[in-house]
Amino acid sequence: MRLLQYLSFFTILLTIYSCKGTGTGYKPNVGGKAGEMLVIMDDKIKSSPGGQELQALLQDTYLGLPQEEPHFKMSVAPHRSFSSFMKTIRNLIVVNVGSDVTEEHVKYYKDRWAKPQAMVSISAKDTAKLHQLIEEHQLRILSFFNKAERDRNIASYKKYPSDELVKLVQNQFAVNLNVPASLSNKKSNDSFLWMNEAADWGFQGMFMYEIPYVGEGTFSKEYLLNKRDSILHKNVPGPSDGSYMTTEHQFPVIYKQAKINDIEVVELRGLWKVQNDMMGGPFVLQARLNPKTNTVVVTDGFVYSPEKPDKRDKVRQVEALMYTLKFR
Repeated sequence: MRLLQYLSFFTILLTIYSCKGTGTGYKPNVGGKAGEMLVIMDDKIKSSPGGQELQALLQDTYLGLPQEEPHFKMSVAPHRSFSSFMKTIRNLIVVNVGSDVTEEHVKYYKDRWAKPQAMVSISAKDTAKLHQLIEEHQLRILSFFNKAERDRNIASYKKYPSDELVKLVQNQFAVNLNVPASLSNKKSNDSFLWMNEAADWGFQGMFMYEIPYVGEGTFSKEYLLNKRDSILHKNVPGPSDGSYMTTEHQFPVIYKQAKINDIEVVELRGLWKVQNDMMGGPFVLQARLNPKTNTVVVTDGFVYSPEKPDKRDKVRQVEALMYTLKFR
């Protein structure tokens, strides 16, 4: 009887362990670094027009940076190399092309084999259909993976908040913002807040300020940039006498309208510089109308990383913080 009890207990443990291994319950954490992408695609498909277009899509230039960087750092591997480890990569695309494909599709999955994973499955009977599917879905594919990167940052911010800065933002701007503990209060007054994180590679941070709403022209590119330059000139001095942060107007500033958390948002992307000095880098700004106060709340994220052209993921981090903003 005792032997049967031991055997029964061992069978239960083996069943639990086997379930974890098959992914029906337990899922491991994703592998790879931020911005990395793995595409599973055989060599013949890789060189086809559809395969080439998919690769070009993922390596398209990320806008608003001083040096060109792709949306994703991409690797391509054939199906014969698709190991269990590869199934845990954070951003994954699996391309299947062949006459045995029963359903031609582009499907989107969250946490398919790991957490928090973004995975896209593309299946087609031939390369012509593959090309068609990628052309039809290219914007959605790119948005899906960009949002996955943003959501991972937001989850981290919610897990490790700065209680001090969260309360300061609530009291000063009447908004909720999931400020992470990595940011510190560099400067604050009645109308301006400068949150900053210094590191060995440089620094990144965010400015917050309010401007009066004076009509539709408040959200024009010219008006927002004029206000930005005026406020930063006053509040953000540079390292040398007479220097200050401002917008780099020699390069285009990208203007976009969007809806975030059910709020109409105007977004600007461009480059900043320190007048009378050599510092500079990318910025992304979002402006929202607070109907309760009739003011425009501006979040203005910036990155300074002079040694390497690896600013994309750092810009994604400050942008993700802006996406957590909600009016109280």
